[in-house]
Amino acid sequence: MAHTSSKKEKKPMACRIVISFAAVAMGISCIATHASATCKFKAKKDIIVILDVGHTDKDSGQISARGVKEYDFNMNLARRLLEELVNTGFISTQMIVTSGSNTHESRLQRSKRANDLGADLFVSVHHDGVKNETLMPWQYNGKTHWFLDKFEGFSLWVSQKNNKYEESLSFAKTLADQLMASGLKFTTHHDELTNTAKYGRIAPRVDRERGIYDASDNIAVLYESRMPAVLFEAGMIVNRAEEQVLSSATRRATVARAVATAAERFCGDAGATNLMRSFR
Repeated sequence: MAHTSSKKEKKPMACRIVISFAAVAMGISCIATHASATCKFKAKKDIIVILDVGHTDKDSGQISARGVKEYDFNMNLARRLLEELVNTGFISTQMIVTSGSNTHESRLQRSKRANDLGADLFVSVHHDGVKNETLMPWQYNGKTHWFLDKFEGFSLWVSQKNNKYEESLSFAKTLADQLMASGLKFTTHHDELTNTAKYGRIAPRVDRERGIYDASDNIAVLYESRMPAVLFEAGMIVNRAEEQVLSSATRRATVARAVATAAERFCGDAGATNLMRSFR
């Protein structure tokens, strides 16, 4: 997600591409999680998980320490998440790709698409950076690029304006637990208690043990979506070492397993809990 200074909005996106898989499969999980989910009562094959690829081909977000667009990182990770979720049994998972300008209106269209589909869970896939003025120059492949190695790690964002806020926070906690169990750590540079706005967006940390932040009313895809919604910053691509790790198939596989497991625990437990309630 880009945290640079604001730009004038351009005209809305040119088109949307939705990639989906359909097959026949069923799955039930009974693992404890933090709160009930809207995917209760559904078989795993019918649960619609939306993977929103952050930014667009035209407005690509951050630029990595080696000159790669954030959008490319987002697309590569989202494809791996889609593959893992489908292989895990979430065969109704869909990936939303937006083309054209990344305007407020185009972001509203992402949420509208998810709402129209009756989605059960919305995950916006991003990679993080810092403000341009805090970056430092270095030479790579004969060209000047820009980096900051001070911060690394993931972050998760939820909005209290989302009408499924408690469920959003529940999934964010479940995902953070899975990421940390996989050996990953979260960044603290967004924490308003320990940092200023020098490096980028600062916000209250909703969960200080998990790197979950309150997006307030700043991220439209979170507050306009009518299902549990989380924005996932997978790591710091302006950090030279972390950029290389985030570029690897190994890291994408690790993150994909964490997301799929979190979805299983979040949705599976809710279904089991509410089925038991129905027999009381």
